[in-house]
Amino acid sequence: MILAIDPGREKCGLAVLDRSAQVLEKKVFPRLELSFEVMAYVAKYRLDTIVVGSGTGAKSVQKDLSRMELRCNIIFTPERFSTLEARRRYWKENPPQGLWRFVSTSLLSPPGPIDDYAAVVLGERYLKG
Repeated sequence: MILAIDPGREKCGLAVLDRSAQVLEKKVFPRLELSFEVMAYVAKYRLDTIVVGSGTGAKSVQKDLSRMELRCNIIFTPERFSTLEARRRYWKENPPQGLWRFVSTSLLSPPGPIDDYAAVVLGERYLKG
């Protein structure tokens, strides 16, 4: 099992994936709750790896994770284009309804944060190698 984190200044996305890239859980939470969330997921799942996006907020996340003394591998991975992939994934899983289905999803914005989808993308990238 892996835990993927898309770090940000205000909020973070989190996703738990198994080794076959099946998404078991995902969520968006305030950045200040990172330590609590990570500890909860480490206790809930048998995590062996934590994958963290190396973009915005990665250095502060690295500090927080090192203070927790986790028994997991912590891997930093590039976030390049992960938000665009996350948007595509969001619209694939949540297609527009009504008249909105006739508008290209590249012109639409998701109704809320998609940091959890970005975490899924980062986790899948790691698993693909």
